[in-house]
Amino acid sequence: MIKGIDVTYIHTSNKELADWYHETLGLEKAYGDDHWQSMVMGDGSGFGFDFIGYPSSTVQRQPIMISFKVDDIEKAVEELKNKGVRFYPDNDPEKSIFDVGPKLVATCEDPDGNFFQLSQAKDMDW
Repeated sequence: MIKGIDVTYIHTSNKELADWYHETLGLEKAYGDDHWQSMVMGDGSGFGFDFIGYPSSTVQRQPIMISFKVDDIEKAVEELKNKGVRFYPDNDPEKSIFDVGPKLVATCEDPDGNFFQLSQAKDMDW
């Protein structure tokens, strides 16, 4: 089911943080808009920033999120639902898959209350 880590990202309201990672650590910027900034990683892994506003959601209060790559998000959600995994929001797997531009994502919760995501790339012609 899990193919690897798709992206690890930081929830922040500070858009200048992406500039710090670019200027100080030398990470190259890729896709970006008012809500998101991706950084280029040469090995295929992803890193980015989710620019949040306030009030933030329960998920956004977790500063770092890991998103696991899957080929079929609907199948993965169904498998995890059958294993008792909790979904955000409202623990309703039927409403847990969101379209976020080039990806479909579903947010889940582990037994310690840590949120993580599943993500599936959409077929897009750029």
